[in-house]
Amino acid sequence: MATATAWWTPVLRRLIPRSLRSRLLLTYLVLMVLGLGSLILWTGLRLQFAAIEQAEHDLELESLIIANALREPLEKWGEGTGKDKEDNGRPLDTLVRSYAQSAGARVTVIDPTLQVLLSSDEAVPAHLEHNHPEIVAAQSGRELHDIRWDEWQNEQRLFVAAPVLAEEGRLEAVVQLSVRMAPIYAEIQSTWMSLVVAGGVALGATVLVSLLLARQVADPIRNLTIVTEEMAAGNLDQQVNPAGPDEIERLGRAFNRMAERVREMLARQQTFVADAAHELRSPLTSLRLRIELLQRHSRDNPDLAQRYLFQMEREVEHLRRLVEHLLILSSVDEGQAQPRLPLDLAPILYDLADEMGPLVQATGLRLQVDVPPHLPTVAAHADSMRMVVRNLLDNALKYTPPGGQVTLRATDTTAADRRRSAAETPATGRRQPSAVMIEVIDTGLGIPADALPHIFERFYRADKARSRAQSGAGLGLSIVKAIIEAHGGQVSAESTPGQGTRVWFTLPVETGGM
Repeated sequence: MATATAWWTPVLRRLIPRSLRSRLLLTYLVLMVLGLGSLILWTGLRLQFAAIEQAEHDLELESLIIANALREPLEKWGEGTGKDKEDNGRPLDTLVRSYAQSAGARVTVIDPTLQVLLSSDEAVPAHLEHNHPEIVAAQSGRELHDIRWDEWQNEQRLFVAAPVLAEEGRLEAVVQLSVRMAPIYAEIQSTWMSLVVAGGVALGATVLVSLLLARQVADPIRNLTIVTEEMAAGNLDQQVNPAGPDEIERLGRAFNRMAERVREMLARQQTFVADAAHELRSPLTSLRLRIELLQRHSRDNPDLAQRYLFQMEREVEHLRRLVEHLLILSSVDEGQAQPRLPLDLAPILYDLADEMGPLVQATGLRLQVDVPPHLPTVAAHADSMRMVVRNLLDNALKYTPPGGQVTLRATDTTAADRRRSAAETPATGRRQPSAVMIEVIDTGLGIPADALPHIFERFYRADKARSRAQSGAGLGLSIVKAIIEAHGGQVSAESTPGQGTRVWFTLPVETGGM
């Protein structure tokens, strides 16, 4: 097998050109030859079969007409005896020859015992005929044709037969008609020649068109290949000039868009990695410094060691939460969707409010819960929803000074939609889909107007010094946005500096829900 492969490989390399233009031209020619050849073959065979079928149909029709016309003369001829039968046979023979001349075929009359009675061809003697297919079919009332070699004229002929039935349905005789196949074959040959000539002309035109088309296709692809090689070498600031046929031009535009997205994705990844490394570096550096100080002074100053251990524990917790957030964002980016089930968010919101109770009291804040006993069902993952609401509550509690208030509110927009539907439907012709809205409102410091559009970006902090003091990495709201959008919802925020912030998200109500 290896020897055969080694022998065929250089042969194939010599036969198949290396350039794309030559291969395209060769491909066009091969496909054209195969396609056109198949079309010519199929058309020629169809025309050949059609010519033979037409000749068969015409001959069968003639045989039925002649058989019907010979019914009475044959009955009279059969009723005669002796000299009367001989006298009646002469006009019958003349009649058969007349029908044969008008039909352009040989007419032979055969009795039920297969004895040849009359024939318009003098070369056919009186003899006992064989059980040919068309004769057997005619005896049983069917139509059948047969193409075979004729022993009397030494040529190939087309044979059909039709029964001659008496009035009571008795088989009186069988009329056999046959024509020469040579004229039919000559017509078929002429048709084949016309198809071959037309195919040759079409093939010549194809060669000229293929040369032009191969050039139009190969040149833009060659330019695209050069740009791709440049990008593979690390030079990402490349674009192609869309040209060529519509598909190739669209490919060029799509390549430019893809290249732009690759550059944007790499830039985001580099920024993400740099930000993540920066966020990890600070607590790790803090831990390393405290460990060094503990190694030097822990024996002489137990109080200092206790304080440093507490600070280290807090840094480790910060690292744990940071790594957890990074893993969550990575799973969302990779499309690792959590299983979603029909869910009523009201019990989850009440549980989170109870869970946050001790923290609220410790910080001197008030937590107001404005949530109905039940909410319309949404398709969501319970743990993901807990994480979203917990992150929003954590942010509100962190940045609200003592004495302030945080409100957790849930709204069933279905009822509001019902109230508005009577007025909206005649004007717009449609209603907006219902949704559940969850809001977290605080009376904290607020967010500056220039920072508000960026709060859902990863690692963004409106006040970096304050965020570090609160052990934040700027990932909480990014996680909220990623999870909500993965659930088909929307998230937004509004804030007034010095008065507070409102962050809310909506989830579509599941069809058939509450």
